[in-house]
Amino acid sequence: MTTAREIDEAINRGFTKKYPFLQARKFRIQSQKLLVRFEAESRAGKHIADIVRTTDWYIDIFKKKGLLLKYESEARKFFADELKDRDGYYTALYLFLHAAAYNTRLVSKSDLPRSYDDLLDPKWKGKLGLEDGAYVWFVNLLKIKGEKRGIDYMKKLGRQNVSLRSGTTLLAILVAAGEIPMAVDLYSYQVERAKKNGAPIDWVAFEPGIVHTVLAGINRNAPHPNAARLFIDYLLSEEGQRIYLAESLQPARTGIYAPWFPRGLKLHVNDPEIGDRFADYQKLFNEIFTSSAPN
Repeated sequence: MTTAREIDEAINRGFTKKYPFLQARKFRIQSQKLLVRFEAESRAGKHIADIVRTTDWYIDIFKKKGLLLKYESEARKFFADELKDRDGYYTALYLFLHAAAYNTRLVSKSDLPRSYDDLLDPKWKGKLGLEDGAYVWFVNLLKIKGEKRGIDYMKKLGRQNVSLRSGTTLLAILVAAGEIPMAVDLYSYQVERAKKNGAPIDWVAFEPGIVHTVLAGINRNAPHPNAARLFIDYLLSEEGQRIYLAESLQPARTGIYAPWFPRGLKLHVNDPEIGDRFADYQKLFNEIFTSSAPN
């Protein structure tokens, strides 16, 4: 399976080929630590990174803290409104479609749930797994159902004896191994990669399909702002987007589709601004699922 580092190396090779007088380097750091580092550098007047790439909740915090530079790349016209900041500070690179994953040896297609509500059927009690940090799925399902109905739904789901596991990678492995028949929430691209490697796992998306994104923006105090603009242009170009496509990811650019991506599925794209309430939602998730998790 191709790693994130290898994908970035492919992006950098393509960029350097197009602009041989420029070299791109990546610093990989966890999103929360990245924000702290950017703020510290901003206060100190010392800036190393030109570009920031992170998930939708975090990049909107960067914007609100005044850490990003506005840049209206020409390529942004090929991206849907819900996949780019309306003020021009950031744009989505690729999408994560959230889906339920199941072991194909334990669950037949005729028995698959067809909606979020179907997961409440008594036949799934004790057979479901969920990542212990599935906050994007949790928050957006509350938004889809309305907070009151959504919380009631989550409490009912918690009473299904959902098995909490740390990380989507581990959860996918456990589903493929048959230890957990179905995962409530996994990334569809993860399942597609496992399928390619022969694992007995597949996925089903419920409507509306929950989507969150990885986005890119320019450091407000970028040491090389013009090079940063060129790099953003490349990331959003058809050539750059097809590098993500080659790795089973779903590019954000309109008109480029992964073979596995359901074209007719109604989507619900995560709103970056709800990151302001992240701590509240995290606490609520833990209260519901940790208290009801099986021993």
